[in-house]
Amino acid sequence: MPVVNSSAWDSPDRFVTDPDDVAALLRDPRFTVGQLATHLDQIAARGGPRFPHLAEMARHAFAFQTGEAHLAARRATAAFFAAPALTAWAPVAHRAFARALDRLEAAEAPDLMRDYCEGAFLDFVRAFAGCPGGTDERVLELIRVANNTTQPMLSLRTLGRIDAALGELLGYLSTDPMPGVDPSLEGFPAFLERRKDRLSDPAAAPYIALSALVGSHTVAQSLALALYGLLLGDAEHWRAAAEPGWTDAALDRMMSLYPSTLTLVRMAEDDVRIGDCPFHKGEAAVMDVVAANAELRRRVPDGSAHLSFGTGPHKCPGAPLSQLFLGRAIPALARRFPQLALHRDGVRFHVTPLVQYPVALPVTRDARSRRLTGRMVEIRDLDEARAIVNDDDTWSPPRMEPYLTALADRSGRDLDLARLVARNAMFFMSGERHAAIRRAVADSLGGNRLARWQPLIEAETQAALARLAAAAEPDLIADYADPIFRGIAGPVLGISPADPERFDVLAPILQDVLEPWLPIRELDRLQDVIGEILAGLRPPATDGLPGTPLLTRLMDEDLPDTDETDIKALVLVMYGASFNMAHTLGNILHHLLTLPPEDRKCAADPAWIDAELERLISLCASPKYIYRMARGPARIGRIEIRPHETLRLQLLSIDRGVGTGNLAFGHGLHRCVGAALSKRMLRTALPALFARFPGLALKPQRHRYFEMTQTVALATLPCRLGSTGKDRP
Repeated sequence: MPVVNSSAWDSPDRFVTDPDDVAALLRDPRFTVGQLATHLDQIAARGGPRFPHLAEMARHAFAFQTGEAHLAARRATAAFFAAPALTAWAPVAHRAFARALDRLEAAEAPDLMRDYCEGAFLDFVRAFAGCPGGTDERVLELIRVANNTTQPMLSLRTLGRIDAALGELLGYLSTDPMPGVDPSLEGFPAFLERRKDRLSDPAAAPYIALSALVGSHTVAQSLALALYGLLLGDAEHWRAAAEPGWTDAALDRMMSLYPSTLTLVRMAEDDVRIGDCPFHKGEAAVMDVVAANAELRRRVPDGSAHLSFGTGPHKCPGAPLSQLFLGRAIPALARRFPQLALHRDGVRFHVTPLVQYPVALPVTRDARSRRLTGRMVEIRDLDEARAIVNDDDTWSPPRMEPYLTALADRSGRDLDLARLVARNAMFFMSGERHAAIRRAVADSLGGNRLARWQPLIEAETQAALARLAAAAEPDLIADYADPIFRGIAGPVLGISPADPERFDVLAPILQDVLEPWLPIRELDRLQDVIGEILAGLRPPATDGLPGTPLLTRLMDEDLPDTDETDIKALVLVMYGASFNMAHTLGNILHHLLTLPPEDRKCAADPAWIDAELERLISLCASPKYIYRMARGPARIGRIEIRPHETLRLQLLSIDRGVGTGNLAFGHGLHRCVGAALSKRMLRTALPALFARFPGLALKPQRHRYFEMTQTVALATLPCRLGSTGKDRP
């Protein structure tokens, strides 16, 4: 029998997605799961090493067994994993949740996967699976290593690490009563020891127990993935999880939406047909669990019908355990931390062709404002933030120009270019000069002034759609969001570099001006870039444009205390800030494509996008912070603020799902002057993409974020355009 290799996943369009076909295939005895033993035999036949513990797992673990031995093992263990028996373990689970919640509360840098999902899982599973030996850290590390056993075509080095991990874990299992656990609760090894005569091979009992310990890590994986999905969405969904009855009403749908299993694979032992799909002997059948679940939700919207645990003789025996664990763990977390907010750009995933789950889920625990340092206070409360941005008498923008002047005097460094930027960055301005410049910019970029630019926005959107369609490896950032941004922002603002390619390399560094109080080294780097860009700017080209560029208009204005160099610097800083157009577009695309298909089915409708836009912006806007400084002594709640201290308004907590009234573009005197242009671009680009590619889908968790202190920005967002016939021009 041949083994599965990675090429089985090369053609997603050939995956089995119809749930009836998936169920039929999983129940068909002509398809086998026994790949590991074959792989190990092939290695040994070529003179390779032997892996004794893996070989035993291949013979006895539920995931690899077939035939009578498998059925006997399932019958012998069914009572342990049945829902009624698991009810007795609920108090153990609740103690595990309570301890994990306390760890999360005390964590300096809280992470849901490390501090809650795996913490609670390990606390519980060591009792449930009868594993008193080893330290928590060591046992968890070994489980993670051993959990890769189901991956196809593993290297000899990886197989060796897994075999060693299995051997060590085997030594940590015990049939003795578990310390600190009700003596009436019997761990799985002890349960198996009493019933091993019901197995086809009584010697299999330790390896069946070991496979349960290792395989149960999917409980932590599923919990983490469900939390990721919930926390990406509106705050109201998270608040609902704390309400009585949430488990009965919503858990099945969570299981359907967020399966850690991406695909299941079987090998045909003979020529066979499933539905309309023929499979040849030795061919791999890859089943798309996510797509099959989506189709089942179309038939049964509450999600109660799903294939997240498989079906047939190899349905996951731990399904009731997952339901018990998630059904209690999610509400417990939501009740303890009702204002939990996820740092989406800090999330990291483990992804293989078979599975997906987060390995890092950094969060902010609450929305209480707090002092970060002796000179900075972080504001997380929406009402406090609104009061601050509406009170220009008490709070000013960061006073960067005086700071840089003082820094230059103290250090003896030439910071003239940095001062030029600070002087002309509108988010650092205040007073009459700021008001005059703001009025002049609004004459070009105000909402009612931008209609003349709509033909350009539509043309650039269509050009980006064509580029995306022609891409060999389509990426929604490189092939769609970034080209649209460059095609719109440059002409509208009047940025006309002599060397466009060099400008595109340098320009992203302009985003760093969003951060106040940069160290000297960063200021030097920024000055070098600004100097080179300013030297390479040409007068804006206006031929063929539907409107007059901002730079051209401002040059004709009589602005107070502002010369030509100031105006160039002002527009250049605006271009740097305008990268948020691309970042927010990318974030919204990721958000929409992470939603279940039924929740984004209207994304091609401009009216739906228009109605949802403020909510999407409040969830996905790229800026992380707004900064203000105290003009004098002040107070925020119980926090005393001294003159010249900095407030950092954390938009993650402030804006989450607020919708209309969010602070993503600031507010009042310092509301972003590019907000109207950004929204016009989003209203055009979002529905156009989904109309052109109705089968659009992300490559699961293959996205990557830039490491940026001030901005949530995707670096890559790989996608599949779908099999609609519209993938290529």
